[in-house]
Amino acid sequence: MDLKLAGSVHSIDLIVFDCDGVLLDTVAAKIEAFRRWVPAAHVELREAFMAIVMAGFGQSRTFHIERFYRELLHQQPDQVFLDAEVARFTDICEPLCASASWRVGSREFVQACHTAEIPRYVLSGVPQAPLEELLASAGGTDLFDVIIGSPPGKPESMVRILAETDTPAHRTLFIGDANADHVAALHVGAHFVYFPSEAQRPEAEIVTEVSDLRQLLVETE
Repeated sequence: MDLKLAGSVHSIDLIVFDCDGVLLDTVAAKIEAFRRWVPAAHVELREAFMAIVMAGFGQSRTFHIERFYRELLHQQPDQVFLDAEVARFTDICEPLCASASWRVGSREFVQACHTAEIPRYVLSGVPQAPLEELLASAGGTDLFDVIIGSPPGKPESMVRILAETDTPAHRTLFIGDANADHVAALHVGAHFVYFPSEAQRPEAEIVTEVSDLRQLLVETE
């Protein structure tokens, strides 16, 4: 499939999409969920925690919650406690995201990719079950070949995706809205398209940025 990247047309054989803030308009809901999750006994740490969340958007909820305890409270939570806190976050977050709409142009772009029969992966920091439920509630499950949640992290998953599809990096595209997405694309040398959301801008230089994914489509006669 030919797409407009970095000012020219490139042939792409595989597209990997982040979910929150790229496919679905869920970033504001996720931010609110993290704010609500902060334990009542530590509300004075909320703003410091939110700075961590915003700087690391695109990482898993487990990653952020573990950082809250390790970096702000200087505690070493065991896995059972950490799992319970992640579950508490999920109970807050999923109802907020349940009615999320598609971002403008995203569904149409994915449908164009589906028509072109190019493989379509979703790679998210959301755990597998909530991720599948989120896409199902938006009517998006059948539009993708593979849906991958966390763990593992996105860089490791990108390595796996390219290996199992036997796709070279220079013919692979990752579309994301956060630094974690860009890092994952850079990790394997794939093309990256930045689709801005409420998340902080990636740290490295961006060569392709869009306000609507349909801007990537090559017009045909």
